[in-house]
Amino acid sequence: MPTVRNAGTPAPFLLQGKRFEDTFRQSSVDYQRRFRTRLRTLPAHVPEPALVVLTSAHDAEIDRLSLELGLQGFPLYRLDADDCADRRLVLNPDSGTMRIDGLLVRPALLWIRHFVPNSVVADGPPLIGRYVRDQWASVLEVVREWPTTHVNPPVSRRASRLAQLRQAATAGIPVPATVLASSAEEAADALGCPPTDLIAKVIGDHFVQPEPARVTGVFPRRVTAPGTAPEPVPLLFQRYLPHSHELRVFNVGARLFAYKIRKHDPRDVWADPEAVSVTAAEVPAPLARQIETLLRRTGYAFSGFDFLITPDGTPVFLECNANGDWAWFERGASDSRVSEAALHHFTTHPALSPTGERDFRG
Repeated sequence: MPTVRNAGTPAPFLLQGKRFEDTFRQSSVDYQRRFRTRLRTLPAHVPEPALVVLTSAHDAEIDRLSLELGLQGFPLYRLDADDCADRRLVLNPDSGTMRIDGLLVRPALLWIRHFVPNSVVADGPPLIGRYVRDQWASVLEVVREWPTTHVNPPVSRRASRLAQLRQAATAGIPVPATVLASSAEEAADALGCPPTDLIAKVIGDHFVQPEPARVTGVFPRRVTAPGTAPEPVPLLFQRYLPHSHELRVFNVGARLFAYKIRKHDPRDVWADPEAVSVTAAEVPAPLARQIETLLRRTGYAFSGFDFLITPDGTPVFLECNANGDWAWFERGASDSRVSEAALHHFTTHPALSPTGERDFRG
């Protein structure tokens, strides 16, 4: 018989208190997808070389990139987790082609971003929903192995936060003292500090999706009390470091772009965005060299690196987001450096070339 947790057991630490909850839209505004049959210029039997993206309907970065690439004649095919159960898909790894809604495509570049199997909508009872989502998770594994050029190599993209910290430390970048533990007390004992000197994080995704389109944030938070109940799954605990601000550094190919973030609480970016200040910044030369070392080891073409900047100016590595979402930072800083670099990266990529003029008038 499965073990039943006591009904009085407190909620997991990162789900206690006021929660960030939201509903993602389930229909993208991707212009190339909207006008797909009108835009295609090749015969039906000829696979169209394209950038193929597996993501979600709320991916604003791909919405914009699809339009800008399309206006220059570069096709982008998109598969969103939100409605993939209703799409027609043929995967042929022997020929290296995909047929998406009846259209033959050769993924010259493949980018796996926000494709989360829990976003897949499946009609019917819970058993069918679980079956469909589990199987789409397996389809995603097949796509990770696809014989083509991946924007971010699948192995590096899936590196855990602990693996990322090891990579950074090996590259000579300071990292916080870190341990994976089932309680703050055990983590504090391992790290030799009081529990209230700890920051708690999930080891996996920062969002929980109890059902398609509904999300709850599980964001880093400071341990504020000395006694906490054991967690149902180990958390990543790090020793708190005083800092003046945070720095998000994006790489687009070999180019680096930084944004300085000031906030009062680790969760303010999601829970209280009005309290967060974002400004464009330059990447210090020593940090740029360290990031370049990491990029040579990981092969990331797009990513976002998070650092704490201590009072003496030392950057401390926190994690790397392989999706590299940049729209929120650009809005906060009122600039478009990363968007412009992303468009240039794809329109000059040796794997891609325009296949015909695009007309979005409808």
